Amino acid sequence: MKRRDFLAAGSALAMGSSGSWAQQRTLNPAVFAASEGHSWAVPFVADAEKLWAKQGLNVTSLSFTSGRLSAEAALAGKADFATTTDSVVALAALQGQKIKVFAEFANSSTQMLVAARRDRGVLQPADLRGKKLATMFGTAGHYFVNRYLGQHGLTAKDVTVLNLRPPEMISALAQGGIDAFAWDWWAAEDAARVEGNGNVHVLSSAGIDKVFQSHFLLVTNEQTADSKPEVLQAAVRALIGAEQVLNADAEKGAQILAARTRGSLESSRNGLSRNATRVQLSPRLLDDLVLGGQWAISEKLAQANPAELRQLYRQAIDTRALSAVAADRVKLA
Repeated sequence: MKRRDFLAAGSALAMGSSGSWAQQRTLNPAVFAASEGHSWAVPFVADAEKLWAKQGLNVTSLSFTSGRLSAEAALAGKADFATTTDSVVALAALQGQKIKVFAEFANSSTQMLVAARRDRGVLQPADLRGKKLATMFGTAGHYFVNRYLGQHGLTAKDVTVLNLRPPEMISALAQGGIDAFAWDWWAAEDAARVEGNGNVHVLSSAGIDKVFQSHFLLVTNEQTADSKPEVLQAAVRALIGAEQVLNADAEKGAQILAARTRGSLESSRNGLSRNATRVQLSPRLLDDLVLGGQWAISEKLAQANPAELRQLYRQAIDTRALSAVAADRVKLA
């Protein structure tokens, strides 16, 4: 056998038995609890670009309508990691849940908004007084309501706050069962489309960044954080890859987001423009967790000593995975 034939045969034998390492290596199974909406563009890009597999994960995705529900799946051990927001983490930790944040991938002060009906006289934030306003309790939307009302000199006592899931908010506003809701951009767009007569509009969010920032996070439970470091590190690498895709080609990101949310390309561009995308663990995350905890205690959603909140939330942030992958992205003390 000639040398080149020998080498070709050896290569074919190797490919037939195990394939190239990059293509044929055994992937770690992982279950991902994913929220839906414009806030989650980074993991959506990781899905669309097959970045989970490129980082060694065979991911099975479960879909949920809110970050609270996806976080509950991870806490119950039904998922290895999940997307959620800081307000969900703040409440879960106060309730004694062993939730662990291992990466933030974006944040925004304007993804959450208030959609309202013009024909009910809700033309500006002050007009919410005495109105029915829906959100989903225990979520970023619930916390946002508190901050938004406070910014405009109102409290939750000045409105009737109803607990609805996103699809219910959309139909209730479109049909006139409520006067307003606090949720994501896509929900406002859907409510306006369903109502169809131009009565649904978005109230001003001017200055909201001074009192509210929502952090979009990957979380897990304590057991998974300790037992599956390779899975969490791979997830972090996939998110950093997705961040790079979005930074290099925002239009591609908008197309992926539109396909995932079944929304328009225009609204997806709008949603992306509202996000600051970066995989990190930052001081502002810890500060906002403390604010969220103080809100939950004041709303009697949980009981705790406010003086111990910073320590509680620092323990809920697990830096090991991100530190192993990109230590310069961890800024916590």
